[in-house]
Amino acid sequence: MNLKISIVTVVLNNHTFIRDAIDSVLSQTYKNIEYIIIDGGSSDGCLEIIESYKHEVKLISEPDKGIYDAMNKGLAMATGDVVGFLNSDDFYANNDVVQKVAEAFLTKETDAVYGDLDYVSLQNKQKVVRRWRSGAYKQKLFYKGWMPPHPTFFVRREVYSNCGGFNTMLKSAADYELMLRLALVCKVNIVYLNDVLVKMRLGGQSNRSLMNRFKANMEDRKAWDINGLRPRWYTLLLKPIQKIPQYFTTQ
Repeated sequence: MNLKISIVTVVLNNHTFIRDAIDSVLSQTYKNIEYIIIDGGSSDGCLEIIESYKHEVKLISEPDKGIYDAMNKGLAMATGDVVGFLNSDDFYANNDVVQKVAEAFLTKETDAVYGDLDYVSLQNKQKVVRRWRSGAYKQKLFYKGWMPPHPTFFVRREVYSNCGGFNTMLKSAADYELMLRLALVCKVNIVYLNDVLVKMRLGGQSNRSLMNRFKANMEDRKAWDINGLRPRWYTLLLKPIQKIPQYFTTQ
C-alpha cells in the first residue's frame, strides 16, 4: 500500500499517559505513517519523553491558543494522504488499526472513515467502562443527535484543504462542528469501519459538571448556526441521551 497516513497528537503536560499514545502509533503493523506531535510547551517531563522518540516522530513544542489551534498546526504539518488525530490520553486498540483504516480507504474509495471506541478506566486501561458503537453512517443521523467518535475519524487531507480545519472560535465542540460541516455542508463520502479503533481514558472536560455540559450544549448549537444549518427541535436534546446506551453495550 502506498497510502500515507498522518497521525497527529496534541499534548500539554501529560507525562503520565503520553508514552502509551506514542507506543500505540509506533507499534502499528502499517508502516507508511507520519507521526506528528504538537506540544504546547510542557513542563512536567512530558517533552523529555517525546524527545526520546525524536527519530520516529515530528515534533513542534511551543505555546498555542488551545487544543484546536494545536490540531490545526498538526494539519498544516501533515503531508499524508489521510489524517487522523489521537489524543494524548488515548491509544489504538491494537496494532492493526491503521492497516484496517488504510484498507478501507483503498477498497471503498471514500473521503473519511470512522469506527468504534471503548472508554477505559483512568486507573486501569484494561477495564472497559463504556462502549461507543457508532453504527453505519447515514447523514440524517446527525439530526438525531448522533456523531462519530472523533479519535476514530480519519479524513483525506485534500478534504481539509477544500473544507477547512478546526474552528478555533469553539472551545469544546470544534471536533463536532468539523464533522458536522464535512457531513452536511461538504457532503463528503463517509464509511463506517465495524471495529474498535481507539481506547479512550474516561474523564472528558465537557462531562465533568452540569455547567460544563450546559456550556458544551450551547457550543453544539453554535456548531449548527456557524454552518447555516437548522437542527430539529430534539437534535441537541438527544445528543447527550445518545451516550446512555454506551454504558450497557456488551460488545
